[in-house]
Amino acid sequence: MKTSSLVLLGLGLAASLDAFAERVVYDLGHGQTSVIRQLPELGTKLGYEIDAVQGSLSADALRDAKLLYLRAPTKGYGDDEKKAIVAFVRQGGSLLLVFDEELRTQLATTGVNDIIAPFGLQLTDDTEYLHNAGGIAKAGAVNRADRELPYSGGRAVTGGKAFAWQLDREGKPAQPFASYAEVGKARVVVMAEAMASAFMGSPEGVRLTGIPRDPSGTVYWGKDSAPFMEETLEWLLKD
Repeated sequence: MKTSSLVLLGLGLAASLDAFAERVVYDLGHGQTSVIRQLPELGTKLGYEIDAVQGSLSADALRDAKLLYLRAPTKGYGDDEKKAIVAFVRQGGSLLLVFDEELRTQLATTGVNDIIAPFGLQLTDDTEYLHNAGGIAKAGAVNRADRELPYSGGRAVTGGKAFAWQLDREGKPAQPFASYAEVGKARVVVMAEAMASAFMGSPEGVRLTGIPRDPSGTVYWGKDSAPFMEETLEWLLKD
């Protein structure tokens, strides 16, 4: 076989593989500035492709998507967008919502509780700030092993089934900061703090140390953000 034929065959195989990749819609239309850099590479491993959508989240924008990822929005979702997202989930599409403390993401402004309320989930107001508190996910339906996670200023999630918790001053699990719900074939995950989703945290981090609200002056505790996010996305993408 000629080299050109081999190249064409390789391109055809790549196109065929791409055709089987799950479509993940990543919302860039509500104040977010970019896709988290680790996600495309992780998609190669898990079999998804990122489709960054900068416009309105309509039924057309969500058509054929497997997962909708809303990460740290700062602008409000319109009523039509909320309805489209709820319909998307009810029709079998999965949803990942990552939020943060009021300083960064405003609950009333964005209206995200209207999106997740139909699935029995709600984000609370900010919890008491405890710098570099850390969090933990327990082995279960979502994660294959206990995972140490960064957490430093956020909220809690009520409803659903909790699978990750903020740690208190003594290092014990406190309020849930990540919970999930299953809606028919669809799966919904809500996180109330965004550091793990940004793949932050370090094996060198020590809980309750560093300068409050100063990432440059803190080595954040929580070494397992990468496996935590991989397992969460894998679970959301399961049939």
